[in-house]
Amino acid sequence: MANSEKQSDKEADLTFEQALANLEEIIHRMESGEAPLESLVTHYQSGLKMLKLCRERIDAAEMKIKEVQEKEGTLIEKDFEEIV
Repeated sequence: MANSEKQSDKEADLTFEQALANLEEIIHRMESGEAPLESLVTHYQSGLKMLKLCRERIDAAEMKIKEVQEKEGTLIEKDFEEIV
């Protein structure tokens, strides 16, 4: 297995909280102004991956939060936005 595939597997196993912490750390490093340009590009790419992962985790949580009720023998789903 290639190194990038191993890295992708590790990223896929991250929880929302871990991905968010990684994203915050990346942002901090980029905003510090101490990193060289090549490093900024790498950090930017990593940050996009963490952002995508966070969005995926939020989407998955919203799907789980959908309220399903049984009313008169039919199922009614309420979207997350309606619940909040």
